[in-house]
Amino acid sequence: MLMQPLFEGRIADYLRNATVGVDPCILVHIPKTAGTSLRAELAALLPPDVNIVVDYADTSRSFHARMDDAVERFMAEAGPAGIRFASGHVLARHVARLQAGFADARFVTMLRNPVDRVVSDYRHQRSRRHPVHEAFAARFPTLEDYVAFAPEQNKMAQHLVPEPILGGGRAAACIAHVMRSYAFVGIQEMYEISFRTLTALAGRPGWPRLRANVNDDDDDERRVSTAMAQRIREANPLDLALYDHFHGRLAGVAPLLAEALADR
Repeated sequence: MLMQPLFEGRIADYLRNATVGVDPCILVHIPKTAGTSLRAELAALLPPDVNIVVDYADTSRSFHARMDDAVERFMAEAGPAGIRFASGHVLARHVARLQAGFADARFVTMLRNPVDRVVSDYRHQRSRRHPVHEAFAARFPTLEDYVAFAPEQNKMAQHLVPEPILGGGRAAACIAHVMRSYAFVGIQEMYEISFRTLTALAGRPGWPRLRANVNDDDDDERRVSTAMAQRIREANPLDLALYDHFHGRLAGVAPLLAEALADR
């Protein structure tokens, strides 16, 4: 477990063991967790890079099928190309496929308060920046409709935890899997220390400069009713458990991390 030394306060051991090596660093980009800004800056530190993407305007096949193909293309091309960094909205089964091909890859991700992330995701998919926003708005005319749609619930967990574990519904098992599989789990609400840690793993610790793909009304994300916020939490218990666990652990060691990285 690469993160265990970090959460035990053994910062030097953690940084030494989790640093990106020959195999790529792969950012599992959960929607609306500051991943667009983060991927741009990490890609600049770890060239050459690839963004594992699908054509969102292609509705002839499911997103899952299109992402399956995109991951297979990446697997075929990344080794010969010497790719050092990749990112994408990959799901847990894709992570397992990537782990099989890159035994020493460093998988990283960012989490966000589930209430804010769900609201932001809903608003983004209804905005003109999303290629199929009209179809999305027709299917989910209200936030309530979106929150109640089971396939969109626990989306952070869907990206991080394979279905056999996810389907069991046990938060402890989900947390244990992420602890085993990831080199770092950052927190959007702690973006600066998360960013500095990730760039340290990439060999060049720095401070964030970009803020991309932000909803025009992001400052209003928390302005949902108390009842709606509670409904979102109840619909996303695994996301909430993952967030609370990693937020608490990172907050606990943030002062030590900041001190260790101050002179780098």
